[in-house]
Amino acid sequence: MTEEDAQYDQWMTDLYLEHSKEALEEFTVERLQSYYLEDPFLAKGAAQSLKESRVLPAEHPTASLVFATIAIEVGTKVVLLKPIVYGLVHDASAAGLITDLAIGHTGERYCDLLFHVLSKFGGVDLRTFARAGCKTLLWQEVGIVQGRRNAVVHRAECVSNEEAEHSVAVASAILEEVFPSIATKLGFHLHDRTRVCKDWECKYAGAFNRGT
Repeated sequence: MTEEDAQYDQWMTDLYLEHSKEALEEFTVERLQSYYLEDPFLAKGAAQSLKESRVLPAEHPTASLVFATIAIEVGTKVVLLKPIVYGLVHDASAAGLITDLAIGHTGERYCDLLFHVLSKFGGVDLRTFARAGCKTLLWQEVGIVQGRRNAVVHRAECVSNEEAEHSVAVASAILEEVFPSIATKLGFHLHDRTRVCKDWECKYAGAFNRGT
């Protein structure tokens, strides 16, 4: 380990210790809600990438996997974890930076803290969550897909149709299972699977006209 690596590791440790106590003792659901309310369209970019990935597997599986990986990474960082960090630091730029660092290989402990907060307030534990019928944890599947994307980008490797379809399934789980579940837990509902909304009159519009 170089001196620079050691300094970075110490910085992440200090950051973790600073935020872990606050996250466990002072974090509230309102903090997690705040970022979604300030940026209700935060899932739009990831959803668009997922849409692109779905039309490509048959003839362009490599491109499909790349788009699916974009959806996975943006979905994880921006849609699921960044709102938590924002609730801790109250600064959008810093939240993005810390989120990127936290899910890197040297930020595992901080990432575990974010997963803990997400589980407590969002109702989904990414440390144990797996897709229906799949024995591999979703977070492990994310790593597998990222590994294939890296092989494509850095070594120009080709991707099979099965690998492309798998990457799309993982992205779908994040954006169409995990995200909606968290949104519901926080008292939101979604429009077009992307826009976060907390207007209860909007959610139940037409219900009384149907006699319910």
